[in-house]
Order: sequence, then structure tokens, then C-alpha cells
Amino acid sequence: MENTEKKTRIITVGRRFGSGGRLIAKAVAEKLGIPFFDKDIITNAAKESGLCDSFIEEFEQTPAQSMLFSLVMNMRNGQSYADKPVMLMAYEAQIEAVCRAAAGGECVIVGRCADYILRDDYDVASFFITASLDRRAQNVAKRENITVKEALTKINKMDRARASFHNYHAETRWGSSDSYEMCISTDRITDEQAAQQIISYLEMRK
Repeated sequence: MENTEKKTRIITVGRRFGSGGRLIAKAVAEKLGIPFFDKDIITNAAKESGLCDSFIEEFEQTPAQSMLFSLVMNMRNGQSYADKPVMLMAYEAQIEAVCRAAAGGECVIVGRCADYILRDDYDVASFFITASLDRRAQNVAKRENITVKEALTKINKMDRARASFHNYHAETRWGSSDSYEMCISTDRITDEQAAQQIISYLEMRK
């Protein structure tokens, strides 16, 4: 007999650095009246693994090639945590934190490969927020009070790290349109309008 049990809907949002993705995701959560998770996932992972918050955050923002190198070096030097390499412990802790957030019911989760981690057990509605490099550079420069040149450097670093982290741990490709249900550019619309687009799509979605 076919299983007709309805799965809990989890909304996941990936984003290019400086595109406004985090604020858009938070606005969606507020409009729907459901929990919002981003850095909370990092904090929970750090507490559960016994590793410090700064290590977990650095881990999430480090390109996969560097992570692999660190993991191999840790193993060669005998550095492990609870008989496991610290990088492996950090990733396992993040998976557990993402699953715990989803287990609490419908919510919005930003990044952390949540769309891939939860794909089999939940009704995942995945979105990706992007914008032109020029627009993102202006956003980052204004937000962090730095020059456009400095913003471009930071954008390149963060986008590379996010893509590498996601692509290493998931089978989907970070930022590729066929990896998400809906991709939105914020070049010509406000964050509020982008959030409303997501809400409108969710209302029509079966």
C-alpha cells in the first residue's frame, strides 16, 4: 500500500555572498511564523561536538581541498577527537544539528547543505539567492564599511568556500539552477520582494 503520510516541509536557502540571502530567508520565516536557523546550526554543532564555535565556523568556510589536506595531516599527526579526525567530527556535528532543527517542525534553514542532508526524510523546498557581482560588491562594501575592491576579494573567498564545501559533501552543485526548485536574482527587486516571491511560490506548490 502506498505511504500517503505527509512529510514535514523544510525550506532551505542557499545564497551567494552579498546577495541578501540570509535576510530574505529570515523574512520568509517571519512571514510564515516558523523558526529560522543559520548561525544557530554552527553554535549547536560546536556544543555537541565539544569543539569551539570558532573552529566549526572556520571549518564551514574552508574550501574542501584545504579541509582534506587538514584532515590528512591531522590523521598523520595523530590528532583526532574521540578517535575521529576533527574535520569528520565537525561535519557529523553539523549534520546532527541540521537534523535536529528539522525534527522540530517546519522551519527555514540557511546553507549547511541542509537541502541535501534532509532530502530523503522531509519535503524540502529549496531556493537559491543570487545577484550580479557588481551588486553584491556594493552590498558588501556598504554593509561592512570596506572598499569595493576589498568586498570583491571577500566575495570571491566566501563563494569559493561555500561552493567547495557544498560540492564536496553533496551530490548537487552549489549555485546550479537544476539543484534548486527556484533561483532568484536580487538585482532588480528588493529583499522584501524576493521573500514575497518565495512565499507566493510556496502557496502554489503542491
